[in-house]
Amino acid sequence: MYKLSESIKPTLDRFSPGSTLTAGLLTGIFFLSLLAKLFLIFIDTSSDRSILQMEYGFGPVITSLYERGSLEACGVPVGLKFCAVATRMPLLPLMYATLAKVIGLQQSHLAIAKTLLFTSLLWMSVIYFSRSIGRYPVYRLALVALSALLFLGPQYLKHTISIQYEESLLIDLLPIYFLLLGTLIVKQRSELPLSTLDYWILAFLLLFGSTLYFLKASMLFLGIIFILAPLFLLKVPVWIRLTAFLPFLLGIIWWGGVNYKYHGTVRLGSSYNGENFYRGQNAYSYKIYPEIHLDRLIDSSDAIMNNGEKITLPNWQIHFPPFNGEWEWHDYFKQLGEQWIKDHPFDALAFTFRKAYVFFLEPRKVPFRQSTNPSTEPHDYNEASLIAGVLWITLLRVLFFIGAIVAIRDLWKHRRFDNFALWYFLFIGAYSAPYIVGFGYQRHISPMLIFSSILLFILMLTKEVHGNIKPKPLSTFTNKDA
Repeated sequence: MYKLSESIKPTLDRFSPGSTLTAGLLTGIFFLSLLAKLFLIFIDTSSDRSILQMEYGFGPVITSLYERGSLEACGVPVGLKFCAVATRMPLLPLMYATLAKVIGLQQSHLAIAKTLLFTSLLWMSVIYFSRSIGRYPVYRLALVALSALLFLGPQYLKHTISIQYEESLLIDLLPIYFLLLGTLIVKQRSELPLSTLDYWILAFLLLFGSTLYFLKASMLFLGIIFILAPLFLLKVPVWIRLTAFLPFLLGIIWWGGVNYKYHGTVRLGSSYNGENFYRGQNAYSYKIYPEIHLDRLIDSSDAIMNNGEKITLPNWQIHFPPFNGEWEWHDYFKQLGEQWIKDHPFDALAFTFRKAYVFFLEPRKVPFRQSTNPSTEPHDYNEASLIAGVLWITLLRVLFFIGAIVAIRDLWKHRRFDNFALWYFLFIGAYSAPYIVGFGYQRHISPMLIFSSILLFILMLTKEVHGNIKPKPLSTFTNKDA
């Protein structure tokens, strides 16, 4: 299953581009992707607004950082008036407030700068990865085809040009991580020495895993897996193993200190997590997800389903109880969600299965609607773009399940910590679990579909390398080898 049959492989080898042509084709793909992104930014009328007006509660935090250099922001949650420091994790607001002092406050300027930077980093990562597979012509051809599929895809282009949510960063950063990790794995398993640049890449991989939590609190376990993966999949010096978690621990201490200084208590997450957890665990969401956006629980009193059923909603914007601070707000909604699970365990279980279905199988844009009434739903997307999105997501879901089947088979044969198939499931499990416990939208699902396709590519490639040069088991590596 891991190798092409001898009758097909020679034919594909003849059509596979050489290393130079591969680099040229990949460069062309990313140039087209860049042009498409810039065009979409140019025609987006909302991009003329200031980043101080950003949605999802980021605007007030960025404003505070930009004007006063403080994380303290007031009125971030809709309908609540208290001030807070931990409603949003600090990394994205810090990045955007810093960039704004260089490029200005206009959202389009930030979107262009982000697009230029991330497209360049992604292009360099793909080119560097392509050099590591020079001895495998079929994989060069597959890499070109996969890059065109992923980075010219409609949902990728849609989400990568946004600046409004963390996934607009993750949709590029996660492929960069996996391409660079794949490069180091292939080089070592081909018994090639790591260069000085490779060790800088290793440092980047560990640092990225350490900072992921501070970009998005639900990425805690994924960030830990990102730190652990290079330590198990690569031969690294002992001192790197001993210090790999140090940046993450220093970040946790700093973030706990920020909360302690402001609140007098140590908290390590985002206070928005309580309300987000509640949105994924309550009777109203159980009735309207994935048809209607769950923000409507906060600002609406009722909703009309497509079948005509009218659902009463809590409209928390009106009915919020008084909160003295952000962690009181967090704890209230966290306990509300936990109580619903205890009182309705079978509904909660059924809801979990539905959310898993949406995350791993649903091809349509989720949520299906933004508004509470079908007749008032804005038509932001034409039929052609919706169909193109469904086809793209369906194709990537096919690749995802092929990857799962390949990984299960490989893990069954080789139950070892340095088996990439094990990490395939750890990466996907750590990424998807928060959205199955809470809720997942298309912007959450698209990054997983992209990086899971790259994981499949690396999984197949490691088997090809293994078939040519069998690496030593991780347990046999000595300090001298490292």
